[in-house]
Amino acid sequence: MDIEEKMLEVAIGAAEDAGRILLRLFRESELSVRRKYDYPGSIVTNADKEAERRILGRIRKSGIKSTVNSEEAGTVSFGSNRVIWAVDPLDGTLNYVKRIPYFSVSIGMLIDHKPVAGVIYNPVLDEMFTSLRGAGARLNEKKIHVSRTRSLRNSTLIFEWWQPEPSIPDPLDFEKKLYHFTRSIRSAGSVALNLCSVAAGRFDGMVTVFQRSPIYETAAGSLMVQEADGRITNSAGGSWEGFSGSLIAGGERIQRRILSLLRPSPPRIKQSEAFPRKVLY
Repeated sequence: MDIEEKMLEVAIGAAEDAGRILLRLFRESELSVRRKYDYPGSIVTNADKEAERRILGRIRKSGIKSTVNSEEAGTVSFGSNRVIWAVDPLDGTLNYVKRIPYFSVSIGMLIDHKPVAGVIYNPVLDEMFTSLRGAGARLNEKKIHVSRTRSLRNSTLIFEWWQPEPSIPDPLDFEKKLYHFTRSIRSAGSVALNLCSVAAGRFDGMVTVFQRSPIYETAAGSLMVQEADGRITNSAGGSWEGFSGSLIAGGERIQRRILSLLRPSPPRIKQSEAFPRKVLY
């Protein structure tokens, strides 16, 4: 077994362990919630901490010389900075606190700064998403593929934003533009699961606006999209692997179409592609 496969095996076990903790506390316990940074959505719970401890324990026990970059614990060294684990023990914390069953455990793996594998686990639905560079992406061992939707007009997208950035200085204005030319826009609240939803073809594309995308939230899911034959770049059309700027993901045609709307003078869209108004169901 090579190191990528061994790391994937460790990450699957760690995600299952962490998922069981999250599910137990989600269903049965009062949560301890505190703010991390000076804005309302930045929170951490005892569930984040307990799940993270279990993941770190699994990685330590594996004996793989590595470094962990985790959302709550920060940087934890296990003897080498060549191998990196990018860990988000609870992606979708606000959903979790509000008892909305859309959250996940995300573990990305990098060697020499190159993403090589990813695991994202949704414990509510018992869905284990895995990817290995060059070997595809899977959901509960079954291979997955991005949506084959070809036109933006027929697409359903996910749109979420954290901070404006140079390519998307007004995220709400860009969301409005997208909304005009798509079937529907959704905002679900877990970046990792959103990327899995695109990889599995449940959504046709995704825009998440960051100044710099956090490695622990995006490493596993971005590789998942790529290995599901999707296209994912930053907002400038460059590689997502630098974790710089926003994430634009989807099937190739949809992803390129979204990027085209970010250009200063985007191509003219035929009126037949646009909806004159929205009907909410």
